[in-house]
Amino acid sequence: MHKPVMLGEVMSLLNLQPGEVVVDGTVGMGGHALAIAEHIAPDGTLIALDRDTTMLENARQRLSGVGVNQLFVHADYRDLPDVLDELGYPTVHAVLIDMGICSDQLDDPERGLAFRYDAPLDMRLDREQATTAFHLLQKIKQSDLAKILREYGDERWAGPIAKAIVRRRDRGQMNTTGDLVAAVMEAIPRKFQDRRIHPATRTFQAVRIAVNRELDDLEPAFIAIAQRLKAGGRMVVLAYHSLEDRAVKHAFRQLTTPVADLVGVGNGRSGEATAPAYQLLTPKPLEPTEAEIADNPRARSAKLRALKRIR
Repeated sequence: MHKPVMLGEVMSLLNLQPGEVVVDGTVGMGGHALAIAEHIAPDGTLIALDRDTTMLENARQRLSGVGVNQLFVHADYRDLPDVLDELGYPTVHAVLIDMGICSDQLDDPERGLAFRYDAPLDMRLDREQATTAFHLLQKIKQSDLAKILREYGDERWAGPIAKAIVRRRDRGQMNTTGDLVAAVMEAIPRKFQDRRIHPATRTFQAVRIAVNRELDDLEPAFIAIAQRLKAGGRMVVLAYHSLEDRAVKHAFRQLTTPVADLVGVGNGRSGEATAPAYQLLTPKPLEPTEAEIADNPRARSAKLRALKRIR
């Protein structure tokens, strides 16, 4: 069953009021969106985005009984500024972005996101996108694949795994998730295989990230989205990967750091710092409680950051 991550912390930081216009940029199964809609009812507007049309429809059904204006858009949250322009909303009161993969997506064997099912190598979050994991692994150079496994999966055995994948591919044996698991198990000596998590976990994560371009252009996207907040508006982001969280951190730092006014500096006068338009609400990222992790293990790597537009 889908459980929204850090729901209490998210809602507290969003600080929503009835009648507001709020964006859930990754609506998924609608767990966060349902709470948002209840807080902005009766006259609020919920704008819900997702790359996955199945998730959009599931969320639509889940929120069907909530009396707020609801707009569902098939789009990547990184395209939110363009979506808002198309919808006629130059600014909004709040934005939530949860970059996690929905449980229902992971549990769907046909998507090929989980190693516990032997399924086609798909891994797409947006099923309308052309490139699947199969296509990626059929074309990629071994050195580029090793880099992906190392950077996106923090995989110490990236080189041997990439070599094993390419070897199997060249024999026509890289067609299913089972083939990918077999390559990983073949590459990592048994005595070094992690007993706590499945040895293929990092490889599947890295390939999924590459297929969906999940880490592309994150920092400029977060800055552009924050600029669509009204004065007093808030933005909350949940990240699950160190590179995701780093991009959020850097974007929020840039938005909340005073900017030097350099006018006249070349004439020997000192520049003056202009106060930032944003305030950081989380000096350090918040993490789920031990109780939440015990109840929902998929929340364990979550890091929450938030900021507020003050002018």
